[in-house]
Amino acid sequence: MSSEEGKLFVGGLNFNSDEQALEDHFSSFGPISEVVVVKDRETQRSRGFCFITFTNPEHASVAMRAMNGESLDGRQILFDTTTG
Repeated sequence: MSSEEGKLFVGGLNFNSDEQALEDHFSSFGPISEVVVVKDRETQRSRGFCFITFTNPEHASVAMRAMNGESLDGRQILFDTTTG
């Protein structure tokens, strides 16, 4: 199994959402190995999307089905699977 199989792209994030808050929220779907909020190189501000990697790909699928289009921190989030 590739570690990429449990990796999700999460878009539409509130610009104030951070890695810890996202991990706290999404860990209810299963163990997470990594959360990376993508930031602007110059300002270090969030660009409004992240990658969340679950240790089990099935947990990623459950999270995506449960949360796609839902509101998180006042913003509607959208998912996509990614291969890196």
